Amino acid sequence: MRILRLFTILAAFSALAIGSASAGEAEEVTFYGDVLPILQENCQSCHRPAGQNITGIIAPMSLMTFEETRPWARAVARKVEAEEMPPWYATEHTDGLYSNERGLTDDEIQTIVAWANSGSAAGDKSQAPAPKVFGDENGGWFLGTPDFVVTMEEYLIPDDAYDLQTTFRTKIPDELIPEEGLWVSGWEFQTGDTGDRIHHFCAGVEDADTVVTADAGQGEEDEGEAAARGGSLGCVSAGTEGKLLPDGWGLLIEQGSTARFNIHYNKEPGTGTAFTNQASMGFHIAKETPKIAFKNDSIGNRGFMIPAHREGYRVGAGRLIEQDTLILNWWPHAHFRGVGARYTATYPDGTQELLLDVPKWQQAWQETYWYNEPKLLPAGTMVDVSFWYDNTSEHGLRKGFDADRSLGHAPRTNDEMALGFVAYGEEIVEDPAAESQN
Repeated sequence: MRILRLFTILAAFSALAIGSASAGEAEEVTFYGDVLPILQENCQSCHRPAGQNITGIIAPMSLMTFEETRPWARAVARKVEAEEMPPWYATEHTDGLYSNERGLTDDEIQTIVAWANSGSAAGDKSQAPAPKVFGDENGGWFLGTPDFVVTMEEYLIPDDAYDLQTTFRTKIPDELIPEEGLWVSGWEFQTGDTGDRIHHFCAGVEDADTVVTADAGQGEEDEGEAAARGGSLGCVSAGTEGKLLPDGWGLLIEQGSTARFNIHYNKEPGTGTAFTNQASMGFHIAKETPKIAFKNDSIGNRGFMIPAHREGYRVGAGRLIEQDTLILNWWPHAHFRGVGARYTATYPDGTQELLLDVPKWQQAWQETYWYNEPKLLPAGTMVDVSFWYDNTSEHGLRKGFDADRSLGHAPRTNDEMALGFVAYGEEIVEDPAAESQN
């Protein structure tokens, strides 16, 4: 009896397994019906023929069409199953917190893996979603065609240049800005055709009283120093995407202002390595007078020294928030030795909150973390920023630096930085540009 009962149970399980397999076979996973929508939403912004973000990081393959994707099916499946793609390096407090968070659901991962393991069928092309539209149709502007553009003078980076960082200033034509000033609701940067030769591009708008020199031109200055001068628009690096400000936010540009282009060219010297560059900023005029003024600054440390052959070396910095402040985004910035970054808040009552943790920070993909809703930090809050560095020989072999060096803050990529950038807002008390928007 026991043998008969066991046989009956096994037979029932076998029937269920066969039925499940048949159902699975009936629901074939296809490129057009299942995989393409996932790629459009999570991968194609970089994986396309013109596939580069603002800093020229080009993906190793295009994933726009079935013909382009099919040869890479198993490689894509391995990357998404290991959660290495799409790139997103913050791990704490990010579930829906940041508007630009990347990541696939378990179902999306299993869909791609199942497609790769089942023969990577094309399926019915009529089931494909409409092609995703990128900024290429707007002259490369991902936020749409700007209302006005400011472009720096063309600059030659010569053969003998090594890891050059410099600042260019270009006066914004008076005819673009009314006498009472103009509020803008967003901006976007274009580096020009530079491939991967730009480490970062920071930008700003300086009014006539804060411009370093009366003449537009070139000067030596790193991104932290430039931001500290005021009027910073933020920075872009590998992984950064343009975004408009939230409703009700804006930046006031005064007549007579100067656009600041702080650009770090990642270049080795050599015959035939010279190239020219001409970067631009595109601005979008605010449709209504804002209530919150955009600001940008860095919480940084320039007095550290990382010992040679040291792993897990921490550098910290802090800033006391003196008035209620709305935080828009964080951008932790370091160089080749940087491996981790963290922002922490200590509130006036002594409680602490982890604001952002990036335990696997990547110099090659420096994300700006935009809140879905601006985060209020009350007056009296202490914001601490920590960076961790790996100055070992093993890490140096991977990244191409000399671990025998002890080093501190300096502008070259083979030097280091510990700059915790923060974009925030202040309530507008006086409104000199109000009439210009009516």
